[in-house]
Amino acid sequence: MRSLTRWIGAALMATLSLAHAETGVSADRIVLGQTGPASGPLATLNEEYIGGARLFFDALNQRGGVHARKIELLALDDAYDPAKAEANARTLIGEKQVFALFACFGTGPSLKTIPLATEARVPFIAPYTGADMLRTHQAEVFHLRASYGQEIEKIVSHLVSAGITSIGVVHHADSFGTAGLEAARKALASRGLRPVVETAVQSSAEDAATAATTIADANPAALIMVTAGKSSIGIMQGLQARNARPMLYGLSVISANQLIKALGENAHGLVIAQVVPSPFRFDHDVVQGYRKAAETAKVEMSYTSLEGYMAAKVLAEGLSRAGSELTREKLIKALEGLNGWDAGGVKIGFSPRNHVASEFVDLAIISRGKYLR
Repeated sequence: MRSLTRWIGAALMATLSLAHAETGVSADRIVLGQTGPASGPLATLNEEYIGGARLFFDALNQRGGVHARKIELLALDDAYDPAKAEANARTLIGEKQVFALFACFGTGPSLKTIPLATEARVPFIAPYTGADMLRTHQAEVFHLRASYGQEIEKIVSHLVSAGITSIGVVHHADSFGTAGLEAARKALASRGLRPVVETAVQSSAEDAATAATTIADANPAALIMVTAGKSSIGIMQGLQARNARPMLYGLSVISANQLIKALGENAHGLVIAQVVPSPFRFDHDVVQGYRKAAETAKVEMSYTSLEGYMAAKVLAEGLSRAGSELTREKLIKALEGLNGWDAGGVKIGFSPRNHVASEFVDLAIISRGKYLR
């Protein structure tokens, strides 16, 4: 009888515990959700980003996870289609019952998924987008990277300080491209300038030849490329075919590794705004940790992969500080407490009033298919 009483009591306690458990959190696991293009022209870039995050999570899980819970990342393919991303987010939040959305990919998809996350009070952490339009303060949303506006400001400042004022813009024919074009117009207008040419290109690069002709005809001294994946390759190939040689400047999402593989030594003279330190140097402890993890896993290193690794590290620190009785609210407060936290040579700037971790932007150069710095 006593044994039965003890069993009933234990069952009741377990039931009460489960009733009060946070969604996506069990005794041994924390489930995160991600929607991104596992297929289509941006699949390689998406895989680099979440691949870097998985490098960190895998190593963390091998050490026992966070408060004895391993982190599981459930990724769904949206092919960079905002409608599919919205459907995926509904599935992840409603059906899969994830604890948080992490590393979701792209501007257009984020415009659809962020409102779902905020409505459901689900943390939305480290999306792979720098669109300024998404930077309004929202309790559940945390950005790791600098904005496209800050990247383009760095590029324009560099060009104008060198006396270059004939600047064109090629941009995706989507919300990402529109965000970059508006940022470029703003940066140029603050200096009394306008783009000498503006032209759109599809992310698939199907119209890259037409866009390249428009650029070549305008003959700008410099070209800002608000492109990613196949479109970046298509524009560069189109310009080379037309013997047009403007100085080329790309954003951090340009898919540099993919571009180098496709163009080889013809990937030359391209300057890229980067929002994390160089993964090819040893200046920062976080880079050393990333390099060791990448070498162990035999994964190719890249800026994008390092960014994913750093995003995972920041999230893990927040989970650790949130304590063993993990809730979404506790995670949000823990992330807001990371103001000034050193992530390994990179300071994180979250606070209750600021949900953007970093404003770091540097310029890296690709010459003959290799980074110079």
